[in-house]
Amino acid sequence: MIITCNNCSKKFNIDSILIPEKGRLLQCSSCNHKWFFRKEITNKKIEPIKINIPTKEIKITETEIETIKADTSENIELLDKQINEEINKKEENNIKSANLPSKNKKNYNILGLIIVFIISFIALIIILDTFQTPISKFIPNIEIILYNLYESFNDINLFLKDLI
Repeated sequence: MIITCNNCSKKFNIDSILIPEKGRLLQCSSCNHKWFFRKEITNKKIEPIKINIPTKEIKITETEIETIKADTSENIELLDKQINEEINKKEENNIKSANLPSKNKKNYNILGLIIVFIISFIALIIILDTFQTPISKFIPNIEIILYNLYESFNDINLFLKDLI
């Protein structure tokens, strides 16, 4: 909304949301003139456009009316049959899909997820061990951490051997 100062005629671009319906006191930043501003609400009536279409009388005989009625009733019967067939097909598909497991549902195998986790963990350890020297610049205690990890695996291995 563009507002013009009454004193110096400077124009300002102000968001219309900032001015309520009752109005607001404004101050010009150039001349410091203050005035009360209210939005102008225009209630203009919009008249519909009148279109003059010449009308012609169409004469239809009774036989033409009967043929139109017969054609429409046949079309309606055909549409009803098609709709009923489609509904029956959808119901059959719903019954079949209710009995079969859905292709969209993914069955997660917990054992498979555990195996993937273990393989990923071992791969991470191998990568850390391979690049131990460059990584030690960022993580200074990586050698100690990996040594403790190896010792933990060795302890678990010895524990499992003692159980057997």
